Amino acid sequence: MVGLGTIGFGGVALAAVVGFAVYPLTSHAAENWKAVDGRTLQTLFVDAEYGDDVHYAYRFRRDGTFSGTEMAQDVRGKWRVRGDELCWRWTRPSGAEECYRVERDGAAVRLLKDGSEAWFGTLKPAR
Repeated sequence: MVGLGTIGFGGVALAAVVGFAVYPLTSHAAENWKAVDGRTLQTLFVDAEYGDDVHYAYRFRRDGTFSGTEMAQDVRGKWRVRGDELCWRWTRPSGAEECYRVERDGAAVRLLKDGSEAWFGTLKPAR
C-alpha cells in the first residue's frame, strides 16, 4: 500500500492539479447545452418533475404552484416565467423570489444565476 509518505505531498498536489486541469476537458466534451426561451419555459415545466434523484424533487403544476422535497423536507412555492427566466418563490419555507436562465441538454436541465450553474437536474413528466 502506498501512502502519502511514499509519494510525498508534492506528488499528490501535482496529481490533483493535473486532475483538475483535465476534468473540464473530459466532462463537458459531450454536452450540448441550449438556452431555453420564455415561450418554451411556459410549457416545459408544466406538469413536470425537476430533481436530482437524491437531494431534491419538485413538481411544477399548471396553476403556477410547485411542491416537493428538498433534503427530506417538504417544500412549496409559486413559479412563473418572466421574459426568458424561470422564477420561483418559496412559500414553505418562505423566501424571496429567485429567477434563473434555463439551459437544456436532453432531459438534463440546469438553472443559471448570473451565468453560473445554481441547480442541475433532470426534467421528466410528473408522476
